[in-house]
Amino acid sequence: MSVVKKFLNLFKSGAEEGEEARLRAQKERTENLLKALTDGDLDARWAAVRSVGDLGEAFIEPLIRGLQDDYWIIRRGSADTLGKIGAPAVTPLIAALAEPSDDVRQETIRALQLIGEPSVSPLVQAAKNPHPLIRRGAVQALGLMGEERAVPVLVEAMKDTDAGVRYEAAVAFGRINDPRCIPHLIESLNDVQERVRTAVMATLCSLGIPAIDPLIRALIAQNEDVGRRASLALVTIGEPAIDPLIAALADQNPGIRRGAIEALGQIGNTRAIPKIIECLEDDIRPVRIEAVRALAALGVPAIAPLMQVFREGDNRIRSGAMEALWMLGQPATTPLIMVLKDEQSDVRKRAALLLGEIGDQKAVDHLTGLLSDDNVAVRKEAFEALEMIKTRTAQ
Repeated sequence: MSVVKKFLNLFKSGAEEGEEARLRAQKERTENLLKALTDGDLDARWAAVRSVGDLGEAFIEPLIRGLQDDYWIIRRGSADTLGKIGAPAVTPLIAALAEPSDDVRQETIRALQLIGEPSVSPLVQAAKNPHPLIRRGAVQALGLMGEERAVPVLVEAMKDTDAGVRYEAAVAFGRINDPRCIPHLIESLNDVQERVRTAVMATLCSLGIPAIDPLIRALIAQNEDVGRRASLALVTIGEPAIDPLIAALADQNPGIRRGAIEALGQIGNTRAIPKIIECLEDDIRPVRIEAVRALAALGVPAIAPLMQVFREGDNRIRSGAMEALWMLGQPATTPLIMVLKDEQSDVRKRAALLLGEIGDQKAVDHLTGLLSDDNVAVRKEAFEALEMIKTRTAQ
């Protein structure tokens, strides 16, 4: 045998022995890590969790068990390592969503988020799983990942028999921020579970401008609770909703006009006052009543424009202005006192009437001066107003 051949044989033998030694060492390491993950103390488990990310699928099941560890650090480390292992861990992780413990489920979802794209399609399928906890976890994970491809399955999840799934779907829509969900969220404003309704409201508010017009249309929903919650959502959106709500005051549907007035009154922006005052002339009584309430809710800034129509408006708008001023109460006293000397006897009479209804002692001397008014109707109204204030003071 030549020297070269002998050398090659020796090299081959050495290489085989080296490979065998490497495999033995790897096997020993694997066994030690598996033992540490299963039976080790906290330090040993933590060291093992951090070390097995490059060893692959053999450690998926022990790491899944690690998600249920008593110690948070082991649960978090197991999730991070499963995230590094990637796609092979997706199916076991989805199965682990059935675990009822929130701590375990949160770390399971974290691992799926870390895996990313390879987990999307399996999670979409898992959103239809027979087990409600798996559906719930899948929907939550898709929302946290901001996965727009999940929108169709989230729409279905809004109708799920499990309230937890519906809740997570509503939250997920808020994270994905896709306007396609708005009609489905509005339908769910009447969900039987309060926490689902709360999540739906929060998401609609977070969507902001795209949700405003659909919410305005929802003010006339057949279900009164839906209309009420739509109004509350518009009030919560606040400033961006003001101009669309003002525009809705001209809508042909009186229910929308009424709902828009109510929302504007609760938002409290004075920019709406002139248009709401115009609604005091609306042909529909409930709209006029809502306008009065809204103006009273808007407070002192509404007094000056109300006083203008109180003096100059026709009978219908004047009547509404009077009622709003009465509801405003004492802040309206001084402006009303100022018109007790108005040239129009009808204005003086109506001012006296309102001052009597408000009952503010500050008006007594001024009303007393009206007892010598040239107009008998004014004198009569001033006397009755003084008697009303006297009675209230005595009471």
